[in-house]
Amino acid sequence: MLLFLFLILPNNAEAEAAGAAHIRLEGQVDPGQASFLSRALSEARAEGVEVVIIEIDSLGGFVDSALEMRDLLLREEMRTITFVDQRAWSAGALLAIAGDEFYMASGSSIGAAETRPQEEKYIAAFSREFAATAERQGRDPDLAAAMVDIDMAVEGAVDEGRLLSLTAGEAEALNFSDGSFADLDDLLAERGWSRTDLILLEKTFLETAAGFVTNPVVTVLLLSVGLVALVGEVLVPGFGLSGTVGVLSLGIFFSAYLSQGYAGLGLMALFLAGILLIVIEVFIIPGFGITGIGGLTAVLTSLFFIFPDRALALRIIVAVMVLSVLGVFLLIKIFGAAGLWKKISLESSETVEEGYISRAARKELEGKKGRAITPLRPSGTAEIEGRRVDVVTEGDYIEKETEIEILSSKGSRVVVKKLDDNKNKEE
Repeated sequence: MLLFLFLILPNNAEAEAAGAAHIRLEGQVDPGQASFLSRALSEARAEGVEVVIIEIDSLGGFVDSALEMRDLLLREEMRTITFVDQRAWSAGALLAIAGDEFYMASGSSIGAAETRPQEEKYIAAFSREFAATAERQGRDPDLAAAMVDIDMAVEGAVDEGRLLSLTAGEAEALNFSDGSFADLDDLLAERGWSRTDLILLEKTFLETAAGFVTNPVVTVLLLSVGLVALVGEVLVPGFGLSGTVGVLSLGIFFSAYLSQGYAGLGLMALFLAGILLIVIEVFIIPGFGITGIGGLTAVLTSLFFIFPDRALALRIIVAVMVLSVLGVFLLIKIFGAAGLWKKISLESSETVEEGYISRAARKELEGKKGRAITPLRPSGTAEIEGRRVDVVTEGDYIEKETEIEILSSKGSRVVVKKLDDNKNKEE
């Protein structure tokens, strides 16, 4: 019995003895993927794993993230096996050739690592990274470089003027890969393993959710909703649903980008500082001057540097600005001036409707007294000589039913202050 067990255990428990783990990299190569790979490799080491199988299916992604992940694989002391499931294009190709062993599934492809932008310095640098990685792992560096550099010709593989892309069969025939299999199960079977023998290292729920949020379309929607909701909260006195939606939207955005490694706390602080400066401009310093411009600049700068690609950053910022402007416009159209600060509406007539005094007729109110019929935070409504008037304080909070005095009335802006109690008693 002992002899029988000794004969069969090496075959059936090879994966357990070797401590094999499985990581799947699927989708865009980005900071989130780099963060996940780093965590997964750390967990594999903690489990005492000796072999890590990295399954790849990617159309490419960001160069910085690809280089970070490539360095992780090359520095790794555990033996790494990369397996291209369907495609390993562009940045994904660099990860595939960085494995100690590199295999491809039948019908899969690798290559087409065109840089964005297509400038000579980027092409030269990225092609050398491909060549150096291939050379480090004992593969043909010219074949690797030809995947990036369109001017690179390799006899029997690609002519000048075309980027190199290889099928699984072509990569095997050129000895660029270590072989091809029908699928990952076929590779595992050849080693005497099965999927149940592997330690499966997957993305957590939070990592998956963060990856969804960092999708450019979702990012644009979150930022637009957040900014429009905050503007709505500024226009509508009190902290309610609009402010909550705005804070939640921006909170989800920053949480995802921070956890995925796109940005640090510095950029988040810069964004919040920009929002604060804009609020100060609106409530404390009338007009649009240095404070407002500084706040807007801080917000746009923080957003620009959060994203790993300049072109992507510009597209997202433009999209967010356009959608935000449209959102604020629709907010005003739907709720009208009655639900917002009426000081931003354009009324020019001198008519009085339902006890309301029009904008043009308010100059005469200076120095008059009345009472606040809504809380002034700092905007709200007051009653002056039996008429309702939209007013704003100098930044102070004034409770409902408090006696007030009008300090000035310029255009649509009626500024009031709390009536001094001693003065009121003397009168």
